[in-house]
Amino acid sequence: MQHQSLYRRFRPQRFAEVVGQPHLVRALRNAVREDRVGHAYLLSGPRGTGKTSTARILAKALNCEALTGDGEPCGICDSCIAVAAGTSMDLIELDAASNNSVNHIRDMTEKAALVSSGRRKVYLLDEVHMLSAAASNALLKTLEEPPSHVVFILATTDPNKVLPTIRSRTQQYELSLVGADEMAPHVRAIAEAAGAPVDDAVVDYVTERGAGSVRDALSALDTVLAAGGIPDDRADVNALVQALARADLAATLIAVAEATAAGVDARDLAERTARRLRDMFLVGASVEPAELPQADIVSARELSDVMGRRRNVRALEALGSALAQMPQSADRRLTLETALVGLLADEALGAGAPEAAPPASAPARGGAGAPAPPTAGPAAARAAMAATTAPPSLDAPPAAAPVPPERQPDTSVEAAVAPAPPVAPPDAASQPPRTAEPAPSAGSAMSAAALQRMWEPLVVGKLRPVAAGLFRDATVLAHERNVVTVRLTEGVPLAQARRRSNEVEPILSELLDQTVRLEVSDAGGVPVPASAEPPQSAASTSTEDASSSAAQQTAAGGPTASTASQEDKVQRIVDRFPGSVVVRDDESAD
Repeated sequence: MQHQSLYRRFRPQRFAEVVGQPHLVRALRNAVREDRVGHAYLLSGPRGTGKTSTARILAKALNCEALTGDGEPCGICDSCIAVAAGTSMDLIELDAASNNSVNHIRDMTEKAALVSSGRRKVYLLDEVHMLSAAASNALLKTLEEPPSHVVFILATTDPNKVLPTIRSRTQQYELSLVGADEMAPHVRAIAEAAGAPVDDAVVDYVTERGAGSVRDALSALDTVLAAGGIPDDRADVNALVQALARADLAATLIAVAEATAAGVDARDLAERTARRLRDMFLVGASVEPAELPQADIVSARELSDVMGRRRNVRALEALGSALAQMPQSADRRLTLETALVGLLADEALGAGAPEAAPPASAPARGGAGAPAPPTAGPAAARAAMAATTAPPSLDAPPAAAPVPPERQPDTSVEAAVAPAPPVAPPDAASQPPRTAEPAPSAGSAMSAAALQRMWEPLVVGKLRPVAAGLFRDATVLAHERNVVTVRLTEGVPLAQARRRSNEVEPILSELLDQTVRLEVSDAGGVPVPASAEPPQSAASTSTEDASSSAAQQTAAGGPTASTASQEDKVQRIVDRFPGSVVVRDDESAD
């Protein structure tokens, strides 16, 4: 005899055999017994919870020739045997995923009026949410007023995608996942009926893999019986979860490598790890999942205490993001490993951020006894990374500040034998208080010096070429509350910098984790807010007047600027904006 999978071989044939859906069984039994069966039902719920099996049992009961007193089909009459074998003409099953067009629904509604051999004709539409909009609308009239001998049973795993007009014309029943207390006895009974008794370890493993779905649990039982024992993939998940709980990056990557080397798919590994982390989160919140065995609840509680709620939530977010990216990823394992490395790197940075704070020199710079400003969020993490280049007490002054420029190239004999000018020692004890540099305010998380170190790689590097050319050599003067003041180099046009400042402000806001307003200062140090129009100099005014007069002369047919002056202007523009391209569109003007 050909082998048949367990979930098909032991499919429920009576209402009493349906597992974990007492509300649905009670309602259908009463309807059959009291002859109050509705014309349309909508059964919704996760996969493997009994939607199709319950619909077949209802079709069997409606046409049973020897119905029992409690509304159960007899299972031995010709109608019951034909329904169980799939050869009954009174039960028409349609897969809405493949029969989802208007023509399929029109053909079904035309045949629904024909009388069959039984008392009732039952139409079972599986995955009804896959019907097209036109097909769903074509079904409405027949669904609302079907022939008296027709019963529609609609099954779906996503009821939210079913049209409200269809839901309003049916009796709706939601099927839920089966709990571990009901799943474990059912698995043990199926194994004994199949002639392969199993121990408690196998039952617990099959129950966990089923995750509330009876069909998934019986498929896992088929796998265990075929393999002769529990596969090793469960140990892979446990090793990965334990490594994440300890925040051990090396052990995490080793667990992923061993699992993939054993043939476990990266997506399956991520899904089962996320499910395990969810169980840990719920158990840590004193909520015991019904589908989880008692032994797994104890281990989940222990791991939850080690991992902590914060890291548990961050791990769930990282795995969820990785699972969302995997369908478009060329290498699922790389996507999973990248997410885990990012998670544990963020954890290490967050754990090390308090240590990066200056222990001794901070009170001297911010005032004696003044509390340190609170640091939290991405801005604090970036400030900690920037502070790792040098301790705050050893911050090097600007390059040209210690020695005057005119003394650097001095190579005379007197300069060689003359004593060097006194320079403050680098240690914090002998260094005088730096009062010239403004201390960070209570609401800022990054000083001007730290922001200056991050200016070119993290701010200018994200700007477009024109704005990058304007702000590349800018100097950060101050960062007070939500205002950042920068000074441009000499020769940079302030008007153009003001117009381009709206490109800098979003990057600064993301970097500092707050809404930032940029103020631009000229070479003399006079701040010019981004919202104010900077005063025009006499040179710019004269240039504009010259441009307008030249335009008037050109319009009147007067003389234009010489070719040499135009080339000079173009060259100055190219020098001012590195990376620009000159496109000449006036060569064919003649």
